[in-house]
Amino acid sequence: MVDATKKSKVIIVSFLAGALLLGFLAYMGMSATSSEHMATIQAVIKEKGGVIEPGGVTAVPADESPFAKSGKGNTIYRIVYKKDGESLTAWYRSENHSSIIKEPEEWILPK
Repeated sequence: MVDATKKSKVIIVSFLAGALLLGFLAYMGMSATSSEHMATIQAVIKEKGGVIEPGGVTAVPADESPFAKSGKGNTIYRIVYKKDGESLTAWYRSENHSSIIKEPEEWILPK
């Protein structure tokens, strides 16, 4: 039979290991979502005939964007790219998988 002290230590170590595993999984999920967003951004800008400038994709707060609404489950990106020698700015409101409070995915592209 296991004594109470050893049992308590096993429970604490198990809890900490579980918490670390959940944290790692959450980090990996956010990283995968960010990579998914970057792939979408690159595909749309390429489809429009543009090339993203180095460092041209930035996540910004909702109040610095042209979107009227944004929830906790959205990430807003400002995308600076070149098309036909002209520097343009596009905006992308992405949906994150981590929240139910979000607005639908949307793009604002220059004319």
